[in-house]
Amino acid sequence: MQLKLAIEEAGASTANKSTAQYSIVASCNKCAGMHDMGISVTMENGPGSKQSIGELYDGKSLPKSLANLTQNSVTCPKTGRQSTQRNNHQIFLVPTKN
Repeated sequence: MQLKLAIEEAGASTANKSTAQYSIVASCNKCAGMHDMGISVTMENGPGSKQSIGELYDGKSLPKSLANLTQNSVTCPKTGRQSTQRNNHQIFLVPTKN
């Protein structure tokens, strides 16, 4: 199942906004690999390359839909065990090819 979320920054100007789609991947607590969470987000003025949500929103509050990612678990394909990544610096936005 692919979950899609739209992220908008409140109060941002509508001029020169570029919208891009991102996959959400997280560092696995079981095998230390990177796993796709099966979630994609559409953002305006997001990062041009892979970046953690912790780094992107450093000093700012996370949009609720991104903050909720720390509650999602992912099944590790190597171990078959569930893993929940609670560290925002270990959850990444990865631009998708449009």
